[in-house]
Amino acid sequence: MLRGEVFSQSRPSRIENSDPTKSNYAAHERDNEFINHQLTTQNQQIRPYLQVPSVASEQSTVRVFFSPNCPFSKDYFDFFVNLSKTLPSELKFELSALPNKRDGIEYALSFLAVRRFYPNFVPNFVQASYLGFQELGLSSKSWAAIARVSRAIKLPLHLPSLVLRERTVLSKDLVALDDLCKALRVTNTPCVAVDGTYTVTPEFVAGADPAMFNQLVNSVISMTLGA
Repeated sequence: MLRGEVFSQSRPSRIENSDPTKSNYAAHERDNEFINHQLTTQNQQIRPYLQVPSVASEQSTVRVFFSPNCPFSKDYFDFFVNLSKTLPSELKFELSALPNKRDGIEYALSFLAVRRFYPNFVPNFVQASYLGFQELGLSSKSWAAIARVSRAIKLPLHLPSLVLRERTVLSKDLVALDDLCKALRVTNTPCVAVDGTYTVTPEFVAGADPAMFNQLVNSVISMTLGA
């Protein structure tokens, strides 16, 4: 998992998801009895998730934090995409790049530009980022490389130029994202934040087992919904 320092100047892991639709959450409970027991036992000292003071703006949100250079983020990408399509209607799904020095402020601002101005391109941009930075060896700190990634998904505008033009609003977005990461105590990727209260990473399951992580994420969502 990527462990990255959040920008000090910011204030200025390939698995199948088991169709967690609302109607199927009760069925998941039978498969997840062990995990649910972990989630609900009052005397449990080590829980398979982190609970933080609730962030009001994140209520009813499932937010996935990723890094374009994190191989685990890449491995779990298909699961997260499927999760976004199968969440109950009362929950919304968001992808967020975790701001950190390794990826660079260039990528953080570029992702925020895509999310703000071309939200329908976000999944393709993230997927193309994994290809460009992990498989082709491009640098996420290079504006030329970021422009190449954006061209690959046929983004209508030159992305570095868009970032430059909208730098004032994007800088505010970056500060807000940095504050959110601190409030949720997100320090590594991939990380799933549920309802602004619970965060889950593959490290919370034995051996970062993909199937167990799948079940854990769905169990935390189920717990949040009160299923």
